[in-house]
Amino acid sequence: MIDLHSHSTFSDGSNTPAELVEAAHGIGLTALALTDHDSVNGSEPFQEAAKKYPDLLAINGCELNTNHSAKMEIIALNITDLQPYYEIQKVLIDERENACRARLEKLRKLGYHIEWENVAFDENGKKHPTLAKPHIVNYLYDTKQISDKDRAYKELLDVGCPAYVESNAPSAEEIIDFIRQTGAVSVLAHPCLVKLSEHDLYNEIARLKKVGLQGMEVQHSDMSVDDMKKYQSWADDLGLLKSGGSDFHGKNAHYGIELGVGRGQLNIPHEYIEKIIAASGK
Repeated sequence: MIDLHSHSTFSDGSNTPAELVEAAHGIGLTALALTDHDSVNGSEPFQEAAKKYPDLLAINGCELNTNHSAKMEIIALNITDLQPYYEIQKVLIDERENACRARLEKLRKLGYHIEWENVAFDENGKKHPTLAKPHIVNYLYDTKQISDKDRAYKELLDVGCPAYVESNAPSAEEIIDFIRQTGAVSVLAHPCLVKLSEHDLYNEIARLKKVGLQGMEVQHSDMSVDDMKKYQSWADDLGLLKSGGSDFHGKNAHYGIELGVGRGQLNIPHEYIEKIIAASGK
């Protein structure tokens, strides 16, 4: 069993890369990908920690934001050259910070009491390396301004909500092309969360396949068993590589999700990463 979607303290997860490695080893995973949002800064400590466990394949990855109106993210898997990602992350992280400031302004107009320093820094005064929505939601929850974190995403921050901010990140096509040029494999993250009808989503994935998309997640913590069967069928129909992961954030987001198994329904086979590695650089 493997997990090709996880987040660390280098974006919006609560576990360090080394803690993720220890947890993966503890539950018997044979491969783990670190896919922090728009950042590969955790890759080196991740690989260093994995040296203790030769039976655990540590995959460098990155979940890259796009400006797609349907809230689409693309994962780069099996990154062997980190330098291009260090360069693009400067642009993407700046965009995240600008979007965060805009969200805070909207929230203040809605009557919430939240300032930049409340979300940009941790309890020790250290700046978060990559800002994301969980930093906002966690502060609002901790200060008792909201009572339900999941509702905060759905009613305040998601597409069409009062504090939603449109991204100025590169297009999905640009991100897919960038990933391919670096020799990594591009994978559509959590299609179940993309804000399109089933018909439109299938057609959009087919279109992105034509411009270079190589894979899609067919197992994810927010997918039902029927969802997973559907997306596996789509991947077969479209000739896409299959991937999957828990999208584990620890205590910071996606509550009730465990590494490797998600909400208990995940069982991602090792052959997925074998085929992804074989496709790298092509």
